[in-house]
Amino acid sequence: MTSHYMKVLIMSMHNKLIHDIINKKSKTSVNKGFSLYCKMPGNGDYMDKNFNELISEMTIEEKVNLLHGTALFHNGDIPRLNIPSLIMSDGPLGVRFDFEDNLWKRKNEELCQCSWLISGTALASTWNTELAYETGNILGAEARGRGKDIILAPGINIHRTPLCGRNFEYMSEDPYLTGMLAAKEIQGIQSNDVSACVKHFALNNQETDRMEVDVRVDERALYEIYLPAFEAALIYGNSYSVMCAYNRFRGDYASESKYLLTDILRKKWKYDGVVISDWSAVHSTEESFNAGVDIEMGVSYDFDNYFFAAPLLKAIKENKISNEVLDSKILRILKLLDKIKKLGTKDRKSGAYNMPSSHETFLCAARESVVLLKNEDNFLPLDVSKTKNIAVIGDAASRRLALGGGSSEIDALFEITPLLGISMLVGDSCKIHYATGYYVDNEENTEGDVNWQADSLDAKTTSYNLSESIISKRKELLCEAVSLAKKCDAVIYVGGLNRSHDTEGFDRTSYELPYDQEHVISELINANKNIVVCINAGSAVNMANFAQDVPAICYNSMNGMMGGLALAEILFGHTNPSGKLPVSFPVSLNDCPAKNMDGNYSEGIYVGYRYYETRKIKPLFCFGHGLSYTTFDYYNIKTEYIGTDTDDMYDNAPLYKVTCTVKNTGNRSGKETVQLYVTPMNNTPDRPVLELKGFTKINLLPKEEKNISFTLKTSSFAYYSIHDACYRADAGVYRINIGRSCEDIRLMADISLTKDYYSLRSQ
Repeated sequence: MTSHYMKVLIMSMHNKLIHDIINKKSKTSVNKGFSLYCKMPGNGDYMDKNFNELISEMTIEEKVNLLHGTALFHNGDIPRLNIPSLIMSDGPLGVRFDFEDNLWKRKNEELCQCSWLISGTALASTWNTELAYETGNILGAEARGRGKDIILAPGINIHRTPLCGRNFEYMSEDPYLTGMLAAKEIQGIQSNDVSACVKHFALNNQETDRMEVDVRVDERALYEIYLPAFEAALIYGNSYSVMCAYNRFRGDYASESKYLLTDILRKKWKYDGVVISDWSAVHSTEESFNAGVDIEMGVSYDFDNYFFAAPLLKAIKENKISNEVLDSKILRILKLLDKIKKLGTKDRKSGAYNMPSSHETFLCAARESVVLLKNEDNFLPLDVSKTKNIAVIGDAASRRLALGGGSSEIDALFEITPLLGISMLVGDSCKIHYATGYYVDNEENTEGDVNWQADSLDAKTTSYNLSESIISKRKELLCEAVSLAKKCDAVIYVGGLNRSHDTEGFDRTSYELPYDQEHVISELINANKNIVVCINAGSAVNMANFAQDVPAICYNSMNGMMGGLALAEILFGHTNPSGKLPVSFPVSLNDCPAKNMDGNYSEGIYVGYRYYETRKIKPLFCFGHGLSYTTFDYYNIKTEYIGTDTDDMYDNAPLYKVTCTVKNTGNRSGKETVQLYVTPMNNTPDRPVLELKGFTKINLLPKEEKNISFTLKTSSFAYYSIHDACYRADAGVYRINIGRSCEDIRLMADISLTKDYYSLRSQ
């Protein structure tokens, strides 16, 4: 049978089905009917015409019901047409526990314990796209297993300043690293018939005044720093939905910004997914509706009064809303339901959660997220045969972190703390002694509160007052810790931030470690020189005043339910560290290019290492830095023109292949992240001296070597031209830098472009 006649038959059967439904003669549900009759052979999506005919059967009230929350975590449905609602859940670090439909009160508590994944910063510290896919795959499976259709993840806003309280959810200061990892995580999530919802679009880089801050950023910074990761997530990751942000952008709320949601998202990127508002981020009906928001969600219980509820219905009836725009939103929602196989199919994956098989993946991810920042005279790994008594000191060593942080809070099935992980690993080979070390004087802010969400819109900065009792308690705990350190062969200090600092709704007011930890570390150094400092934090913290005085430093963000065991494996040499910093650690906050939280992004494109490298300001630890227990040699770099990329957005764009060889010159296996940075040699206009444009992670046995290959597109050499209103790669020479970090460049070669190239897309 020819394709033409097949189409005619399908349409004939479809029309009869619709006729029977209208006349209530058919016993076949719309879902089943669409599954049987409306799919084109070999095509998983419904034909637009069939969707449009279904839309034509909806009443205005039914359409509006799909466009707003009718409960705290789902929109409305249309029972008459068997169109279900979309059930959503917070989820960057795991599937959040369930809430009552119309009350911020937990429900199904006995069923909501689930896996706690590594944080966004920790995932970026792995520099491992395969792990990003695998952790995303588990997150998607657990979301489906918990009955969710949309998981509100990943968060990919740029680390503009280390003070942002929500940095732990996000990934990096670099848009390329963030975009590549996010795209893979999204693909993993959506392989389970559940939609990712990448967030927060766009420029949500602080929690202070997050509902009103008006971000003023120039076009170059917008297109070079803050948009490329979203473009990668939505286009290459194919995220089915995206969440618009709270903040304003150039005067307009993000939910009312036609420039963001229509001009860029729909027109420039051709994005056809669903735009969901952050909870209570919508402030208007017509403005937000016409700008591009598809579904309005909120934190209050008056669902019928949401802007996209009764006010929208009124605006439609008064002809203030275009039917074409209205139906385009319904069409996108139907397509999303189809993509996740919730509309008209029976073969949807059921998912599962808390599977023991997932734990090994979490352990692998946690291992690779630990960054060894310093290891003077090979102090690490610790030898249990020579350290019979070890002092583990620090509140963070025994503190659980999953249940806290705002909307990322997780009721974890279990959580291995550093103290537990160390004790598990060493067993009876040596004695572990513990002291708290420092006093957490704001304990009430460190754990999740179910009443927090509804009050979370007025984000503030954190600040504390020291009383005499607090000072006294600090002295008491410090005295205990110092006494213990003097009696032991080695000290493992575990400190950093907790959930009163790494949290939604608040920003840090200081770059320093809280609770006077710097003083505690100083006193411990005086008591015992054999000390390793382990810092757990969602973003950079100040370590400048003690970094030179300790032999070893480890850094990790919250690295999930297996995190304590992974850290212990690094400390005692069971695992070779391979994490690399996804953010720069400036010596002081005064060195940071972003010094304010008033919305004025005056630093422009010079964020993170782009600033430090170009302005020759040396950070304490640079972007991409991370040590190993083995050594690597780089050599034999080559560049080669390999033809024209017909899929590139640049017209007749050349493709280049860059190769090199990396050898493990040490005596133990290890993973290495090979990083490629591009330098424009004719620096006109003003451009950063280095930009990450490629990375790959490899595992090498002792003395083993591997050939590494990178493919560079024209986009690897481009910047955003304000004059041309597009991305532009100028003719000229570009230096290719390959190394272990942005400061540790091992190989260099040059590539020349013979003419200028232009594109509306970044990659």
